[in-house]
Amino acid sequence: MRSWQSVGRCALVAVACMLALQLFPGEIRGHEIKQTAVERRQVNIPIADFTLVDQNGKPFQFKTLRGKVVVAAFAYTTCPDVCPLITAALRQVQSRLTKEERTESHLLTVTTDPEIDSPKVLAAYAKRYGAELGGWSFLTGDDAALRLVWKSFGVGVERKARGLVDHTPLTAIIDRQGVLRYAYIGPSPDVATLLGDVRSLMNERR
Repeated sequence: MRSWQSVGRCALVAVACMLALQLFPGEIRGHEIKQTAVERRQVNIPIADFTLVDQNGKPFQFKTLRGKVVVAAFAYTTCPDVCPLITAALRQVQSRLTKEERTESHLLTVTTDPEIDSPKVLAAYAKRYGAELGGWSFLTGDDAALRLVWKSFGVGVERKARGLVDHTPLTAIIDRQGVLRYAYIGPSPDVATLLGDVRSLMNERR
């Protein structure tokens, strides 16, 4: 198993990450990078509406979150290294939001491995992390639908074997109008910084 020093199994797989915004300026060699810190960038990328399936097996439309600030991450349930750190960071974000802030925000985890991550598997994964599902949806779907979402967010995904996927370790913050405004690439994004960005978007005029 690779450590995060070589980016691990949840590595960057596309130089075109985030629509050529060069979120990782460090040198890239295959799946290895010299820069290991989380990279935070301010961007302005409208996210197209999409429909996936949530952990309850019900259709989920992204447009239903319009008017809320959304924190979206990309992960898969059998990931041994980076994805658990990202999911744990989102759980900390959720736990630190006030009751009012929770009504104005929503968390999303989008799988990068639909072969394994069925709604039932995602529901178990959510339970493992203590996610409060009233404000956090875990999404899967067929490969074609997911690829459109990955492309919209600039996430590269490469299946290596069953249960083994390389993908861009992205945590994204989307404003009330559905525009991606902050992008974090890497493991364990700083919770305080995430919260600060979420709250800054909450305070913007609708």
